[in-house]
Amino acid sequence: MILSILIGLPIVGAVLVGFFPQEKVTKTLSLLVSLTVFIFSLTLYSGFDLSDAGFQFKEQMDLVSRFGIHYSVGIDGISLWLVLLTTFMTPLVVLGSFGAIVENTRGFYASVLLMEASIIGTLVSTDLFLFYLFWELMLIPAFFLIGVWGGPNRAKATVKFVLFTMLGSLLMLVALLYVTHEVKSFDYVKILEHFFPEDVQFWCFLAFSLAFLIKVPLFPFHGWLPDAYTEAPASGTVLLSAVLVKLGAYGLLRFCIPLFPNASKDFAPWIMVLAVAGVVHGALMASIQTDFKRLAAYSSLSHMGLIVLGIFTFSLTGLQGGVLQMIGHGVYMAGLFLLIGMLYERRQSHEMEAFGGIAKLVPALSAAFLWMIVAAAGLPGFAGFPGEILILTSSYKSAPVLALLAISGFVLSAWYLFNFYGKVFLGPIKKKENQKLADLSLRECLTLLPLAVAVLWIGLNPNFFLRPMEKSLQLNVIEKLKPPPVMTDFAAQQRRIQEAVEQEKRGR
Repeated sequence: MILSILIGLPIVGAVLVGFFPQEKVTKTLSLLVSLTVFIFSLTLYSGFDLSDAGFQFKEQMDLVSRFGIHYSVGIDGISLWLVLLTTFMTPLVVLGSFGAIVENTRGFYASVLLMEASIIGTLVSTDLFLFYLFWELMLIPAFFLIGVWGGPNRAKATVKFVLFTMLGSLLMLVALLYVTHEVKSFDYVKILEHFFPEDVQFWCFLAFSLAFLIKVPLFPFHGWLPDAYTEAPASGTVLLSAVLVKLGAYGLLRFCIPLFPNASKDFAPWIMVLAVAGVVHGALMASIQTDFKRLAAYSSLSHMGLIVLGIFTFSLTGLQGGVLQMIGHGVYMAGLFLLIGMLYERRQSHEMEAFGGIAKLVPALSAAFLWMIVAAAGLPGFAGFPGEILILTSSYKSAPVLALLAISGFVLSAWYLFNFYGKVFLGPIKKKENQKLADLSLRECLTLLPLAVAVLWIGLNPNFFLRPMEKSLQLNVIEKLKPPPVMTDFAAQQRRIQEAVEQEKRGR
């Protein structure tokens, strides 16, 4: 029941938020619900069997039995950390938005809780109909978070976000319906056991991967990202950058590679090239920005390219590095965007020229920024380092030229991040308006402290995160890429008999 609680509790909380017109009650209730969900989610790790590579905490019941649609959920080592990242991030988003969201607070916190429920539902669904339902449901709260509480260009950003994601989703729906029709089931485990012909793999991989690569987003499918990140409120940007885009990489691991292994191997060189192009393009674009929220958006794009590169090395080291980088990227980018939001609340500007020398005025805020920047730059001992090393090591073995180009992107990232820090925080105080800037409040410190600790914990103890995912990646991804053994006539006959028996049972 634990997974159903993690999905259902935020939905109940979102509904209850609508019944309380008082802003203080709305905030408190949202925070309590999100904290409760996080506490419940910790039982997933404590009860997780490291020796089991399959799905755990499974729940199943019929939804539309006539069409074989079930409420079927479970987690493995791939989805475990992304679920925990989501539940960890949501209460911090709620707490961090207390001072920023002043209009229609009920709608905002209801949208945040619905976003949490839909993301968790997407990650734990083992029925493809249920997966697609939650996948599309995510668009609704994301639409409102950007379109209602966003900046002055929010309409343009919202339209681009919806058009990009809907295009990929519609293509995936066509492929999903074809796949489930071929297997005569929406059950992911049954579909995973089915081997699709080469031409089917080609087109289905293309449709699924396009939806996921838009969500990542991978260059050149990233057109929605800069505007959406810049215009969304800081808390909305945290959900987008820390959690939502990870579902694109998760989809590649869960569906594209295991279901269509031959097509994955055929497309891998091209996707790796695009991933490195994204790393370099994001770094170059970030280095010329004067708006530091847009700088962080392009930096996020660059780092997501590295995650895709790691996934398509098809090595255990690269895959583990990719998942670990998803977690680390989620934490330090959340910290950066929350801090950018806090700075914007004080000065109503994202322009570097509006600041300068403010470290003397807000030492705690400047120290927190430096902490997250160091993590984003990939310094040893912080969250960005172990995932990057694993990815670059594995990619160097398979594609050394691409690995070297990716390294150049991260040399650039260190330059533009520290250049931003120097312009905003160091040197003489340039603007008189900044003399009245307030340092971090107690609430802001409480919001940032868990992220600061997590950044260090991931950097110093990566094995804590690597162990649970190892067997699942080995069984559910790497093993699927190996050529299937040639079946003897006897084995093929036994499989046909077994399938006939199962079909007869279903007919009864």
